[in-house]
Amino acid sequence: MSYPWDTAGAAGAVEAAAIPLSVAWLGRTSTDDQQDPTLSLPRQLRASRDALPEGFLIVAHFYDIESGRMDLDSRGRGQAHEAFDIPIARDGGIQDLLAEAKRPDRRFAAVICESVERVARRIYFGTKIEYELEQAGVMLLASDEPMPQLDRPPGGRSRKRSTPMLTRRVKQAVAEWYVLQMLELSWDAFCEHTEQGWNVGKPCYGYRAKKIPHPVAAKRAEGKTKTRLVPHPVEGPTVTQIFLLRGTHSALKRSGSA
Repeated sequence: MSYPWDTAGAAGAVEAAAIPLSVAWLGRTSTDDQQDPTLSLPRQLRASRDALPEGFLIVAHFYDIESGRMDLDSRGRGQAHEAFDIPIARDGGIQDLLAEAKRPDRRFAAVICESVERVARRIYFGTKIEYELEQAGVMLLASDEPMPQLDRPPGGRSRKRSTPMLTRRVKQAVAEWYVLQMLELSWDAFCEHTEQGWNVGKPCYGYRAKKIPHPVAAKRAEGKTKTRLVPHPVEGPTVTQIFLLRGTHSALKRSGSA
């Protein structure tokens, strides 16, 4: 497979004509309620721009506000970015990037992201996107990985891609593992929270919330509290009676007396 910079005269042409190599930037933040896209996306763009060597220029910006664990067919179709004043002109999302990469008149020869986890949080979809770009002759770069060199190795030897590829695959595996571990730990913590009698959200009918000083001193000093459910003085007995009637009805139905 060949890339635009794999031709024998690519390096010389870029150096002689001072023509920058066009690059598209790909950014992503997970969700609009867990991150601040107005900070995260500009930071990602700055990191990507700073990592590019001389002769590379970002000419297009593609980004989405969505989970990197979504199926690829569902990616890049949301409008969450419209709710924020993001100081980056948007050329589209991941779907638009992949579509333009396959066009003969595409504006870029490579794509750069802050880190491969910004492409996808699942190895399968991350490598799929990378493969589709490579099939179109577009290389996927990351700001925290070594940048490719335009010039050919001396003596006609091959470029060394094996170690960078291994490093990227390890990072993709770690990115997927990290999310799964966080989900597991978060769910177990929520179960423990419930088993200890704590409540979150609006109290259900028949109960009311009792505020208790937070058990963590630092959070308690900030005035934060935790909640336990206690029976409502009026609604509570009603709920109890409803369940007693339901239990009696079920028992009679099982015995054939209902």
